[in-house]
Amino acid sequence: MRIAQTDEELLAAASGGALGELFDRHSRAVYLYLWGLVGNVRDAEDLTQDVFETAWKKLDTIRIVDKSALPWLLVTAKFCFRNAERRLAHRRTTLLEDSVIDPRSTNQQSDSAEELQWVQFEIDKLGDVDRKICTLCLVEGHSYKDAARMVGLSTGAIAKRVERLRTHLRTTVRSES
Repeated sequence: MRIAQTDEELLAAASGGALGELFDRHSRAVYLYLWGLVGNVRDAEDLTQDVFETAWKKLDTIRIVDKSALPWLLVTAKFCFRNAERRLAHRRTTLLEDSVIDPRSTNQQSDSAEELQWVQFEIDKLGDVDRKICTLCLVEGHSYKDAARMVGLSTGAIAKRVERLRTHLRTTVRSES
């Protein structure tokens, strides 16, 4: 049996092993691209799996560019990443709503209110840009891309600042309380 030289030939053959061969050819590039977006191994692996699951479902519609399916796979990776971000943002909102403090428990309520005061105090001490980023991303739940557009920074810069802000707030609030 002749081995397909290009992704186009591979997908045209559409044999049972086509997806496995496509995975062998491009999974590393897709994984590294996703790892660059998410910054951790587990999420990058999960999203890589999502990309190839999507490819399996849409095997007949994969668009070949310059004899390669990699561009299609990378665009699919970006969409899988964005979908995962939306699910995470929704889950954070749902978890917050589900874990609302029981109003009958005044001790729990006063402890939480005090902690929130410390957080707000620390946010108020931040510079204008960091305070705006904190409000947009951590309080209002905007995506890094939206915050980047509103603040005038790159998405990467927003992500790094949010990471630093979370660390700063977590450390400060824990040491102050």
